Amino acid sequence: MEWRKGDFRITDDPRAVDVDFVERMLRISYWAPERPRETIEHTLGTSIPLSLLRDDVQIGFARVVSDEMTFAWICDLIIDPAHRGDGLGKWFMECIMEHPAVAGTSQQLLRTSDAHGLYAKYGFEISECMTRRSKPSRI
Repeated sequence: MEWRKGDFRITDDPRAVDVDFVERMLRISYWAPERPRETIEHTLGTSIPLSLLRDDVQIGFARVVSDEMTFAWICDLIIDPAHRGDGLGKWFMECIMEHPAVAGTSQQLLRTSDAHGLYAKYGFEISECMTRRSKPSRI
């Protein structure tokens, strides 16, 4: 799928992912600063990667893990700090929520400690969950 807005484009085409950009952004995130590059690369093949591009240069990224019927886990959503504050996060979320792997499912966001106001606009509520980490070095 693909969405366009002016100079911006969002696509789920795995070929559009700039792995160097994703690694750089995850290094500055609070949830995955130590995630090994091999893990990053592997997750691109086992989930739906979404790239936010401006003039074909990646400026945002998200992944969706989904069975496409009952659940969708939206993760690693990040926008380059130089492009924040212009409504791109809202547009990114709107497009993610329209994606066929997400629409009609129960959606989850885990390990988010910011942007609660943004996610609440799309019906997300803060709730408790149970987590088991068998191999923390792979996260």
